[in-house]
Amino acid sequence: MQTAAEPEAYQKLRDAVDAAQKEVVQAKAHYETTRQKLAALTDAIEITKKELKDYTDKNIDHKNREHIITSASKVQETLKVFREKLTLRKLNKLEEEVKNCFLYLLHKSDLVFRIAIDTKTFALSLFDFDGLLVPKHRLSAGEKQLLAIAFLWGLAKVSGLRLPVAIDTPLGKLDSSHRNNLVEKYFPAASHQVILLSTDTEIGKKEVETLRKNEAIAREYLLKYDSSTRQTTVVENQYFW
Repeated sequence: MQTAAEPEAYQKLRDAVDAAQKEVVQAKAHYETTRQKLAALTDAIEITKKELKDYTDKNIDHKNREHIITSASKVQETLKVFREKLTLRKLNKLEEEVKNCFLYLLHKSDLVFRIAIDTKTFALSLFDFDGLLVPKHRLSAGEKQLLAIAFLWGLAKVSGLRLPVAIDTPLGKLDSSHRNNLVEKYFPAASHQVILLSTDTEIGKKEVETLRKNEAIAREYLLKYDSSTRQTTVVENQYFW
């Protein structure tokens, strides 16, 4: 009893315990509040990260679309230039082919030195050896027809395609020399398959014999029209002669 502490000392200890317990309660409350704030901040960070990722993806898509649009515009311009250059290159080649075909069919080798084709209208212009324009009226009807044939022949050559050729009344406006040139030079070489629709006054006995001699004819058909029945009969392996 004599060594026991004073009652005031125990009261101080109880007060200290009570104060400590209050601090613990406050600390727990503060911890819980802080934990909730941390959880909220963590959720906010995750949402921000997701929004940032979505924004980055959308921004990348937007940049890609812009790049595609810009690239498409550049590609269109490039293709336009390429098409113009390709057209010009093809036209230059076509001009040379038409000139060569025309001179090959003509018996006047000094009539034309160069043939030009307009890039927009595709109109033909002929120039002589002095570089002067050859007026179209200087060409005979037969020469004009040969020029048209040379143009079609040149187109077929430049295309590089194996296309059949059908020619209707091919020798109507041609003189004998031009007729012989067509029969001997053009008909056998125009294409791998040439269909001639002719009358007996165009491809006559001499011309058909020349074609047969050169083995340029694979099939012959004679179309006989009967006015009484208004019908046409096809006779195979037969011509007028």
